[in-house]
Formats: sequence, C-alpha cells, structure tokens
Amino acid sequence: MSTELMTRSDRETLIKIARQRERLAKTEAKSRGAQLTADFEKQLDQRYHYDQNDVWSEAFRVTKDAMEKAKKAIQEECERLGIPAQFAPSISLGWSDRGRNALKEERVEMRRVAMKQIAAIEQNARSSIERQSVSTQEQIMVGGLTSDQAKLFLDEMPTAETLMPALTLDGVEALLIEEKKS
Repeated sequence: MSTELMTRSDRETLIKIARQRERLAKTEAKSRGAQLTADFEKQLDQRYHYDQNDVWSEAFRVTKDAMEKAKKAIQEECERLGIPAQFAPSISLGWSDRGRNALKEERVEMRRVAMKQIAAIEQNARSSIERQSVSTQEQIMVGGLTSDQAKLFLDEMPTAETLMPALTLDGVEALLIEEKKS
C-alpha cells in the first residue's frame, strides 16, 4: 500500500479507523475469553449417565445381574455362618457419572489451569491485535515521513525481545546464588 499519494486528512482518517478496529478487536478478544471460560465450565460440569449410551447401558445391566448373584451368595454365606443381617458385609454397584472432575479439588485445580491458559490466550490475542494495529498505523504514517533521519530513528527503536532477553536455568541459578550471598 502506497501512502505517499495520500493526503494528511486521508492518513488521519485511516489511523482513526485502525484505532477503532483495534478497540473492537480487543473487546471481541475479551468476549472470546468469556466464551472460552463458559465452554470450559460446561465441559467441567458434564455428566455421563449409564443409560445415555447403549454400550454403557448393557455393561451396567450385566454388572447389575452379576451383583445380584453376588449379593445372594454373600447373604447365603452369612446365614450359614450365623452372621446377623444387620452386621453382614455387603457389596454394592455404582456408576460414576464424572471422571476426575467429580472431586472438588480436581475441579478447582483444572479451573485454575484453564483460567490461566485462557488469560494467556486472551493476552496473546490482545498483543497480536495491538501489533497489527501499530503496523497498520505505522505503514500509514511512514508515508508522511520526508527525511531519512526520521526513517532511521524509526528503524532504531528497540523491541521487547531485545530489551527482555530469555531466561536460562543457569542464569536463574546464578541469581539465586547471588541472592543468598546478600
């Protein structure tokens, strides 16, 4: 896109539009984060009943039949041994309609991790939106720069990557050693 043929008014209007689109996209990212949270909560609360699936239903029926036979055998053995009914051992059948998320502690931990991931996804989206907006605005405005010195100044601006080097385990370990010395 050539901005050299644009008027100053054209550039100002395009920059306003780019900023409006950036605000809208950030609002949409926040809405998307809320939708991801709602979708996760729905998955976390999902329950699976034995009678909603033919395979599960048959497995439950077969197990229930076997359980009835086992209960009868236990009852007969208790009678033979003279164990009163109120003190007799028992066996029971159950269906767990949830997996790990049946336990409150597991749900809390899964929710914590999911919310952290959703926040990271949203922040990444917001950063991408800002980066694209700045890139668009820069393309528009650079066409209005007339001196080489102004363009050089723009090229020399530092990036976050150059200002924030990556951490290494060795580097962090050295920082811990220095911290312990002080």
